[in-house]
Amino acid sequence: MEEHVGIGVDLGGTSIKYGLVNTKSDIIWSSKKPTPAKISRDEIVQNICEAILEALQMAKMLNLKVVSVGVGTPGLVKDKNMVLGAADNLADWENVPLGSLIESQVRLPTFIANDADMMATGEFSKFGFVDETLLFFTLGTGIGGALIIKGELFQGHYGMGGELGMFPMIINGEVLNWEDVASTSAMVRLYQEQCDNGLKDKIDGKRIVQLFLEGQPLAVQVVEQVSTYIALGISGYVNALNPSKIIIGGGISSAGEFFIDMIRSKVAEFALKESLENVSIEGAKLGNSAGFVGAAIYSLKHSKY
Repeated sequence: MEEHVGIGVDLGGTSIKYGLVNTKSDIIWSSKKPTPAKISRDEIVQNICEAILEALQMAKMLNLKVVSVGVGTPGLVKDKNMVLGAADNLADWENVPLGSLIESQVRLPTFIANDADMMATGEFSKFGFVDETLLFFTLGTGIGGALIIKGELFQGHYGMGGELGMFPMIINGEVLNWEDVASTSAMVRLYQEQCDNGLKDKIDGKRIVQLFLEGQPLAVQVVEQVSTYIALGISGYVNALNPSKIIIGGGISSAGEFFIDMIRSKVAEFALKESLENVSIEGAKLGNSAGFVGAAIYSLKHSKY
């Protein structure tokens, strides 16, 4: 008897990660390819479809029955199909009927959702936090967020909730969103603004963390400042929602346990003591696989196989 699996796709600004996932959230096979994000929406959609078709071929070789496709994408998603927008790292990525476009090519039930929601779903489905209220943050180009309440993904009344990185604030007299000062992009921009050592055009988040660990003064200053902004935002959500667990994923979090420790200590400084009591703050366990695992599980849950 063929094993039922879903194809999960995690669409990012630089790469598409995808794989075959079974109903137990086990990764059977996975791969990745360039997006490319800045060319056109048609090329992005075509690359997604090519990834799915490659996964279908692999499933056939492994004698697996693919019953559904799930795609996690940056931006707001309506009705598990339409990408409304708010995805700055993808060209012309608004009002895209992504589910319908993919279904027309791959001939499988396809379900679209916000990428951070899918990362949180992947973490939850693989490791299971039964009856817990879970906050998930992915720190990358921006800040994605997701809220799971008593085991269920919370998406708001009209399905547009969970945009935790888009919390507006005033900093130095300018109206910004939290992700503008607390993401990998913010870290790189802050470093570049003050950099005079020839690294300005070569720097990225990974390199800044490396320089931080080497004790370079500018890198230390930048990482300290951005981690403070990250902790301030998380502390606000702790005070408002009093979750049982906070999971931090994305590019910055993969820097190492030292970074999660920095966040823990700063959140302890800023959050209400009573709201933070017994709240666990942890790094994501699935790493770069969380998004496509969650997308596959999301599709399996909503398909009628």
